[in-house]
Amino acid sequence: MENSLKSLERDTVIVPVVTLEDVLVPTDRERAELVASLKQAEAEVAAGKAKASNRETFKRRFLAICKGEIA
Repeated sequence: MENSLKSLERDTVIVPVVTLEDVLVPTDRERAELVASLKQAEAEVAAGKAKASNRETFKRRFLAICKGEIA
């Protein structure tokens, strides 16, 4: 299978996609916690505290999560 994204300058990772999944609608509290977490992450990135993701490490971690080895 040819990857149509190879022309991009950035590395890519092909990931499995599952569609039409039932997901719980977050409660107001869960939504507020998520928004707060995202704002904190954005602040850390803006402050230069984020670290670049290593492609192989990301791939291993992603697959481990998909297999249920990491929660």
